[in-house]
Amino acid sequence: MARLVFNADDFGLSPSVNRSIVECARGGLMKSVSLFVTHGAAEDALRRASELAEPIGLGLHFCLTSGRAVSPPESIPLLAAPDGRFRHGFLSLASLLRSRRRDEAARQIRVEFDAQCVRFAELLPSELKDRVDHIDAHQHIHVFPPITSLLADAARRDRLTMRVPSEPVLSIGRLWRPPFFFHAKGYLKKRILDRYLAKSRRVENLNAAPVYFGIVDSGRMNVSAVTAILDALSKRGNPGGDRPIEINLHPWKVAGEENLLPEEASAADRAFARSPRREEEYDLLIKYAPQIQAKLLDLGIDASRFNSPG
Repeated sequence: MARLVFNADDFGLSPSVNRSIVECARGGLMKSVSLFVTHGAAEDALRRASELAEPIGLGLHFCLTSGRAVSPPESIPLLAAPDGRFRHGFLSLASLLRSRRRDEAARQIRVEFDAQCVRFAELLPSELKDRVDHIDAHQHIHVFPPITSLLADAARRDRLTMRVPSEPVLSIGRLWRPPFFFHAKGYLKKRILDRYLAKSRRVENLNAAPVYFGIVDSGRMNVSAVTAILDALSKRGNPGGDRPIEINLHPWKVAGEENLLPEEASAADRAFARSPRREEEYDLLIKYAPQIQAKLLDLGIDASRFNSPG
């Protein structure tokens, strides 16, 4: 049976985001999460995950663009300000890695990556250590070759599934769905990521990664988006053959003052998280979960974790 992994990013962003993600996990459709260790709510996230009756898969959500560095800021001055906050967004990080300081930047990125891996291992309760099965990066910064190599090496060493954000279009109808401008922007983002990935593919074997969906519909992975993906898969089959399929989400149920995000989150993350579209993704995983489960059953697809067939 084909496997599909609904994976929620940004676990650990804030207690209210954590609460929403755990509620979605209880809905039975989403069985995988990626954890920030650069934000103060990481321990709260893991405490909530350990209370779930049904196991979920866990992965490190490596980050260089939001929150605070795990390394001492003086050891990575190209990446972090003296207070520990990261200096860069996606585009400015790309510029840094094209500059004359790229070799030193790559060295500092390795320092911070190692620190986040250690922090992730330290935070994990003993009952969750065997749930770790994947690794990815915030804002897909691992499309940059130096970061691709770091994650790929860790994935090989620890036998983890690594996300490769190269999304198949499958059907032109996915792009022509309303709102058209939103999906046109998503397609443009896909082309930019593909361009960076082309360089990474020359030095890394990325062919075993799951088929990934989460760029064209990023920020609006609602029931309409998932239905369109499943309809395209039913007509064309899995473009990755036997590889699992990942559908990436960022669910959040807005419910009052406790949903205020910490200042450590980047401005882009605060705006993204507060979008009412987060509730559409939340509803997909709870309100529409039975509908999607029935569709998966008809297609012979099983909602699972990365390291489990069920």
